[in-house]
Amino acid sequence: MSRILHTIFLFVTLFSFSQTKVGNLHYNDIDVFENHELMLNGAGEREKLYTIGLYLDFEVDGVDDGLMVANKDEIMALTIKTIADISNDELKEIIRNGLERATDGNSYLMEDQIRDFIKLLPKEINKYEIFKIVYTKDKKLTLYKNKERLGAVRDCLEFKKALFKIWLGENPIDSQLKEDLLGSFDANPILGEWKAYDKKTGVAINVVQLYMIENKVFGSIQRMLRQSERDAVCYECQGDDKNQPVEGLVILKNLKLKNELKYTSGFFTDIKTGKVSDCQIWIDEDDLDVLNVKYRGGGGVHQWKRVKTSRKDNREDFRTVKF
Repeated sequence: MSRILHTIFLFVTLFSFSQTKVGNLHYNDIDVFENHELMLNGAGEREKLYTIGLYLDFEVDGVDDGLMVANKDEIMALTIKTIADISNDELKEIIRNGLERATDGNSYLMEDQIRDFIKLLPKEINKYEIFKIVYTKDKKLTLYKNKERLGAVRDCLEFKKALFKIWLGENPIDSQLKEDLLGSFDANPILGEWKAYDKKTGVAINVVQLYMIENKVFGSIQRMLRQSERDAVCYECQGDDKNQPVEGLVILKNLKLKNELKYTSGFFTDIKTGKVSDCQIWIDEDDLDVLNVKYRGGGGVHQWKRVKTSRKDNREDFRTVKF
């Protein structure tokens, strides 16, 4: 049970707290929609009215893929966060005008579905509300406000195409916003999986996953590489870590940003001795695939190597975890 709880904690924190900032608001880099985890492809702001993030389950190469994304019959989502009060009439006008642009003046051809969607809109939209528009492969478009499901429009692939073209089409309401949504995902280079090595022998020890919580870097042991250590327990650890399974243990904590590629003022836990020491980590610009780890009593700088995985690989790894 303890191992299961540690695994759940690792993945919940990893996928809930790694975030991208747009203005004063944050978007989860991976979020869950209709029981599917999707990755943030890009996000941007629209004229001090709202910010918007595009979540996908497939790769895009850039702004030229806007029509491909809008037309694709795959699960995808838009998360919209208001940064100003917007009246129901203003929101209706935004939707209708956007659809007119997206369809070259032919939105009347889907008037019934437009009305069905507009009926779902709340009467009042306040600052800092969160709306989610989720399209699923059963050709259903579902609207959420905060955590409340407002309803769905069904058999709506053509309407969905037009709706997404408001932001992604050939005549978007904001060209810069389109570029922000379709730009390549730019992850923090510190984050991800790193393989740690014994400094003396050069033998790989474990794989550590780095993630962020409230702008601080943490690192958990994802797996021990020696089979005989897969079920190891940290008997020497102190506090809440004592007698916990090594796999899932958070060994890097509270590292704070010093500059773009360096985090300091954190703590490292030695799983052999249980000792907790001051720690710093950094990457050199000329080699982004080597993480330098230095902690008091560690005998100098340790060099961990990046475990290279694609976005698709990351999603597949997440799906293999059984809760």
